[in-house]
Amino acid sequence: MSFIDDDINTTVSIPTIRPVSVDVARLKSGKAIPPNVLIRIFQYLPVPSLANVALASRRFKVLAYDDEIWDTKLQIMLENDTGALAAMLDGENTNGSLIDSENTIYINNKPLNTLIPGMSTDPYSTRARAKSTGFAKEQFKQLYTQLLPYYVDLRDGNKDSTKVLHDFGNQPQECGKVINLLMGLGQCHVVDDWKQLNEGVNALSQYFESASLHEFEVAYDCHNTTDMKSYANALIALNGGSTCMQTYVQKHPIFYDNPFKPEDNFVSSPDDLTPFKKLMSLVSDELKQQSMLASEVFPEKMDAFYLFADRIAEFVAQLLGRAMSFSTHLYLRTMSVVLSTSKKVITVLTSDQVPKKIEHDRGVNLLFKLFLPFLDDYLYEESNYAEQITKKYIDEWINRSAAHTDASARLTNQSRETFKRNYLAAFKKVLALPVDLVSTAATTIASPFQRSNTFTSKHEKKDSTVSVESISTPPSTPKVSNLNGQLEVAKQELDMLQNYLSLEISLQLIHINKESERRVQQFIDIGFPGRMKLDIQRTYENIFIQLLKTLGQTHIQPGFDSAADRLASYKPTLSKHNEDVPPLTEFFELVHVADVIQQMVQLYYDEEITKNVDKHDFMNDVNKEKKTFERLLDDCVARGMDRGIQVLLSQVEFILAQEQTRSDYNPPSDMMPDLKPTKACRDTISCLQTNTSMLIGASEKSTMDLFFSEIGRRFFEILCKHLKQQTVNEMGGFRYICDMNAYYDFITSLRQKTITPYFLALKSLANLYIIESATDIKSLIHDLERYHGLMRIEDLFEFAACRSDWPVIKKVVQKDMTDCCIM
Repeated sequence: MSFIDDDINTTVSIPTIRPVSVDVARLKSGKAIPPNVLIRIFQYLPVPSLANVALASRRFKVLAYDDEIWDTKLQIMLENDTGALAAMLDGENTNGSLIDSENTIYINNKPLNTLIPGMSTDPYSTRARAKSTGFAKEQFKQLYTQLLPYYVDLRDGNKDSTKVLHDFGNQPQECGKVINLLMGLGQCHVVDDWKQLNEGVNALSQYFESASLHEFEVAYDCHNTTDMKSYANALIALNGGSTCMQTYVQKHPIFYDNPFKPEDNFVSSPDDLTPFKKLMSLVSDELKQQSMLASEVFPEKMDAFYLFADRIAEFVAQLLGRAMSFSTHLYLRTMSVVLSTSKKVITVLTSDQVPKKIEHDRGVNLLFKLFLPFLDDYLYEESNYAEQITKKYIDEWINRSAAHTDASARLTNQSRETFKRNYLAAFKKVLALPVDLVSTAATTIASPFQRSNTFTSKHEKKDSTVSVESISTPPSTPKVSNLNGQLEVAKQELDMLQNYLSLEISLQLIHINKESERRVQQFIDIGFPGRMKLDIQRTYENIFIQLLKTLGQTHIQPGFDSAADRLASYKPTLSKHNEDVPPLTEFFELVHVADVIQQMVQLYYDEEITKNVDKHDFMNDVNKEKKTFERLLDDCVARGMDRGIQVLLSQVEFILAQEQTRSDYNPPSDMMPDLKPTKACRDTISCLQTNTSMLIGASEKSTMDLFFSEIGRRFFEILCKHLKQQTVNEMGGFRYICDMNAYYDFITSLRQKTITPYFLALKSLANLYIIESATDIKSLIHDLERYHGLMRIEDLFEFAACRSDWPVIKKVVQKDMTDCCIM
C-alpha cells in the first residue's frame, strides 16, 4: 500500500502488522498519553513509519494525518531554502494544526465544545470530528513524491552519474534548486537510512558547487556575462551564492593587487592620509565600472557591493588601529576622513554617474555595514576625548595663571564695550568656518592669542599662523587670517583684564567641542537606523553637556570663588585717587569676562547645537544642562556682587571717615568756605562712579538694576550714619548742601527710581542748617511731606542736633514735641 500517494509508481511498502488490541497508547501508570505528546514523538518518525502508525488505530490515524506533523517538516525544509521551496508553497499559511496546549479545538475562533452542547472534550474525538485542514500534508506530499526518486538514487555512491545530474545537468540553476531541496528533505529524516543518503547529498552539493565555481571563474576570465550569470544563479539556488560572491570580489585586482597599504599612511606627517584617499578614489572608479557587470550577473538581493564594503572595512580597521597607536585625536580625525571619503563613494553608487545605481537607503546600509564594527568604540573615544582634553586645558591654564594682571592694561568703559562687541562678532564668524578647516586649525586659531610668556613666542606664533594658511584653501586663507587678527586684538585686551577667567581657554574649549560635535554630526547627517541613531545623538548631546559642566564647574565657579575670597579678605585703604579697589575692580572685570563667555556659549548653541537639538524641548538633557550652566553663572555673579557691595561700601565708609574733616561743615566764622563739594564727597562719588560704571553691560538689566538699587540703599544708610556724626554751622550748611546735591546727582545717574527719593529727602534736609529761626527749624522738621515719608521725626531731630547752635535752640525746637493734639 502507499501512504503518501497511491498514484505514483514509486511506493513505499509497509509490512503487515498485528492489530493493536488497545485503542489508546498508555503509560505504565495506566493513564493515556496526551495527543500533543504523541504528535511530538511522531514528528521524528520516517514517513513509512507514519503509515504504520496510521494503521495502528483510528485515534493514531487522526494524529498521523494532523498538519502539525507536516508543518514541522515543511519548516525544517524552509530553514535552508534559497527560494525555490518558498515559491512552490506560494506563501500559503502551512500552519493547519487545530489543537492547542490545552487540547481545545477552535472553529471560527470558538471552542468546538461550545458549538455542540454536550459534546465530549476527548481530544481524539474532537480531532476526528474536526480534522486538520490538510494543506501542510498535501504540500509535503507533492515535495516528497517529486524528490524521493532523486533522494533514494543516492544510496549507491558508486554510480557514474546520479539521477539529478542526468536530468538537470544542462540546467545549472534548476540543478542547484533540486539539490537544495534534497538537502532540506534530508533534514526531515524521511527514511530510515537518512544518514547515508544525506552524506550522498552533501557530496553531490560540494561537487556541484566546485564545478559551478570553476565554470564561473572561466566565464569571468573570458568576460562571458551570460555564463557568469547562469552559474551565479545556480550557486545562489544551491546555498545562497556566498562563495560565488567571494570569488567575484577576490578576483578583482583592486583587492589582490592593491598598491596602497594601511602602513603607507601617516608617513610624511601625522595628517597624511593620501594613500587611503587614493585607495578610495580607485575603489570609486572601479565600482563605477563594476556597477553594470554586477547588476547583469547577480540579482539585486545579493548586494554585490556589500562585499566590497567588507573588504574596505578590513583596510579601515588596520588604518584606525595604526592611527590610535599615535594618538586618540589622530584616530578621531582619521575616522572623520574615512567617513567623508566613504560617503563620497556611496554618493557615486547612488547617483547617475554609474550605469546601474543603487537606492539611497541601500547606500546608507552600505555605510552602516562599513562603520558598524567601529562605531561603538568611536563614540566612546569621541566623548571621552572631548572631556579629557578640556580638563587638560583647564589644568594647564591653572598652572600658568600665576602671572598676574598688569594694572596698566585696564580698559575704560567705552573701550571695554567696543572690544566685547568686536570679540563676539569675530567669534561668530569663526563658528561658521567649514568643518574641515575648523578641525585642522582649531588649536592654531587660538594660538596667536597666547601671551609670549605662556605657550609660544612671537616668532612661533607667526609660524603657527602660516601652518594654518598652508593647509587652508586659497579663498579661506585671508578669511582665517582676518578673523585671527580681529580675535587677537579683542582677546588681548579682554583677557588681560583679570586673573580668574580666561577667554583664551574658553575659546579653545569651544573649538575642541565644535570639532568633536561636527565629526559626530557627520554620522547624524547620514541617518543611521535604530539603536545606533540613538547612540550617535546621545553622544552629540553629551559632548556639549560636558563642555557646559567643564566651563561652569571647573573654570567659572572656581574663578568666582577665588575672586569672592579675595573680596572677603580686603581691608579698606586710601590710594592716590581713592577710587581704586583692586579686588573689586578685578571682580567687576571678571563679571564682564564671564558675560562674554556666556554669550560665546549662547552663540555656539544657537549656531551649531540647535541644528540637532530642539531648543524648545525643555526635557532635553542639553537644554536642562544649559539652564543649569546659566543658573550657576547667575549665582556666582549674585554671590560675588553681594560681597562686592560690602567691599565697595566699606571703602566708601572708610573714605568718608578719613577725609571728612571737622571744618568741612563747621568752618571758622572768619573763613568763607568754597561753595563746592568737599573732598570727602568728591572722592566718595569718584569711588562709586568708577566701580559701578565698570559693570555697565556686564549682565542683564534686571541684575544690574538690583545691584545699583542695593548700592544706593546701603550707601544712604552709611551716609546718614556719617552725617549724624558731623557738626554743621550756618556757613558750613551751604557746603553741606553742595555735598547733598552732588550725592543726589550721582544717585540720579544710576537711574533707580526706588532710591532717588531717599537722596532727594537729604537735599531737603540740608536746609535745616541754613535757617536761623528755631521756630522755622521746628516747622521744617514737622513737615514730613518734604521727606516723602522716608524719615521719622526721631531721625530729623538727630540731624537737627548736628547744628553747632543746637544747645541754644534745642528747647524751642523740641517744645511740645510730645504734645498730642486732637483735631
